[in-house]
Amino acid sequence: MNESWCQKRGAILPFVMGIVLAVTLLLTSLLQMPGGMRLSALRYLKKQQEVYDAESALLAYLNGFPEGYFKCAPWNVSLPKVNLKRLGPWAELSSENVHVLAGVVYDSATFRSYEVRRKIYEGFRQVLNDEIKMALPPMALQIKSGNRRVGGRLSMASLWVQDGDLTLNLDGKVHSCRFLVDGSAEVRGSAVFDTLRIYSRGPLYLRGNLKVQWLEAFSEDYVEISREVVFSGVVVARHEVTFRNGFNKVSARKPFFVMALENSEMSSIGSSLAPNFIPGKLKPFEWKLKQ
Repeated sequence: MNESWCQKRGAILPFVMGIVLAVTLLLTSLLQMPGGMRLSALRYLKKQQEVYDAESALLAYLNGFPEGYFKCAPWNVSLPKVNLKRLGPWAELSSENVHVLAGVVYDSATFRSYEVRRKIYEGFRQVLNDEIKMALPPMALQIKSGNRRVGGRLSMASLWVQDGDLTLNLDGKVHSCRFLVDGSAEVRGSAVFDTLRIYSRGPLYLRGNLKVQWLEAFSEDYVEISREVVFSGVVVARHEVTFRNGFNKVSARKPFFVMALENSEMSSIGSSLAPNFIPGKLKPFEWKLKQ
């Protein structure tokens, strides 16, 4: 390994070494316990150590340290491997049982470049299209022709509307929905979505008292969002994304990203995290421990 890397110091080092010191002190105290209690406590400590090591590996990766950096003196610590893949438009990093969702840090100047906007537009278009078409049972895609209206209560749905428009007017709790629409699409009502993925080749309208925890919305034309809509996620259109009552009236929750390919002014709207289709520093917005 390059000597300059092994000599590097950064803000992340105290965090990693603090974890190592805390675990060492805890282990010392546990060794003084009675036998049965000690074995149980040591098993718990082993699991905790794996979590600490995984968190340390992820923090080191996110802060730009190369793999194996902490094997150098004076640290002499071997951290687990970090894996990187994509979950929808976001980056998903994992190490052992710890998973992190992250986006690319950006500023408003980033999207003055049409090429940058095009990369996100094309990347998101392809990923969302694949997510909808390649869904497995029970979310396997159903194909219907002509205009379609879906109303009332619905737990989950996966639908491709060919040669027609789609109108959704849903109420209550909705677990997961995926829609691919050859025409225009309108989502209204007072539904609360865990996940909503929708790809429209025509205009896309999000109206009513909608709440979407995980939104992936794409239009090859334009998107219109009303002020009652509350969402977290990504909205991308070719021409423009409009807010009927102004963006300040929309309750977008982090992380959210809104972009129009042909309108550079729209690219500055968001929570400073872009989808993982352009190069840049990754910043986490969600940490999870999966058993």
